[in-house]
Amino acid sequence: MVRGQPDFGIYTQTPVASGISDPGEAAARLGSINVYDRRGWTVWMDDFEHPDLKWAAINFGGGTLPILSTTLSWIGAQSLYFTIGAALNDLSQILRYFPLVRLGKIGIEFWIALNNGVNNYFRLQLNIRDGTNVSSAELRLDSATRTATIVTPLGNIVVATFCFPTLPLQLFIPVKLVVDMDTDQYVRLMIGSDEVDISAHSLMGIGLNTDKLLRVYLDLNNAGGGAGLAYLDNFILTQNEP
Repeated sequence: MVRGQPDFGIYTQTPVASGISDPGEAAARLGSINVYDRRGWTVWMDDFEHPDLKWAAINFGGGTLPILSTTLSWIGAQSLYFTIGAALNDLSQILRYFPLVRLGKIGIEFWIALNNGVNNYFRLQLNIRDGTNVSSAELRLDSATRTATIVTPLGNIVVATFCFPTLPLQLFIPVKLVVDMDTDQYVRLMIGSDEVDISAHSLMGIGLNTDKLLRVYLDLNNAGGGAGLAYLDNFILTQNEP
């Protein structure tokens, strides 16, 4: 039986192996980390398997510098470990700059295993400098309330609920945020099995600047709760998102 392709030419059914019509599926089977949502074109990936961290590591207060760890991972032997204390504004953060390759819709994807206290959250903040304006997308993930929240000019809006299970820390959850740099709007949030249309919400406008770059922060942040920790794996930056 032919599997989704015509039974003639180079796609004729073979007696032992079957062809794969999606090249992304072939890449996934060959060990790529890009397996969650293959829409968009990959610009840069980090599986955190290298001996040195490719990001700037930052901490504040009782937060520690994020470190590569073999304690827990999604794919491979390592992930990135964040931990904060119980004091307000304790922070454990990584930062990386990217060139503005092109305008349009871009996506940021990662896998997170999160155990944070009440009033703590894991944050993705994307600052976009398009040569004229500076806009900011911010996503906050809270395993205590099991919610995902975006920051908008109209306030913080919960866009997904029950997106973290009531299970131990060891479970990694995939997350992908897509924004439109042309319109300064959010586009969609994918978290676990849920895909949420957030295109009605605007990014934060934070001023003027002639730089053309992206600045990505990922951090564990204490907003007045207890201590927390998180493991991050498989970061992917994409462009040309639908």
